[in-house]
Amino acid sequence: MNMLIAITLTFAAVIGSSSLHYEAIQRLDKLARKATGAYPALLFVICGLVGLHLLEIGIYAAIFHLADQTLSLGNFGGKTFPSSMDYFYYAAEAYASLGYNNVIPIGEMRLITSITPLNGLLLLTWSGSFLFSLVEDWRGKGK
Repeated sequence: MNMLIAITLTFAAVIGSSSLHYEAIQRLDKLARKATGAYPALLFVICGLVGLHLLEIGIYAAIFHLADQTLSLGNFGGKTFPSSMDYFYYAAEAYASLGYNNVIPIGEMRLITSITPLNGLLLLTWSGSFLFSLVEDWRGKGK
């Protein structure tokens, strides 16, 4: 049963963060293309994307907290995370594919932790592709 819960949480995180990313990029694209100056629009888009990724990391942090504290889907190698910031930091490390060397997930938590960097990598490269496309369009229009 725990594995089914872990799979459900993992899919919820992937679908939720990907849907959020799609909607945010759609809105950022519309706002950026209406802007009169490329530089202020670019700064706005970059800040928007950073905020978006922080929100997506927050989704994973909440899922790690829920899986660890409420659902008992495993733990982090016997280490306790005393605050929400610890979950956020762990989620950011996993999302960015950096790894958190001194914490090893145990139990069904490993499934969520192993999918997090895959999803994070996809979302980060999506943002990079979006920025590249936006800048290339501005260069073509001479903004």
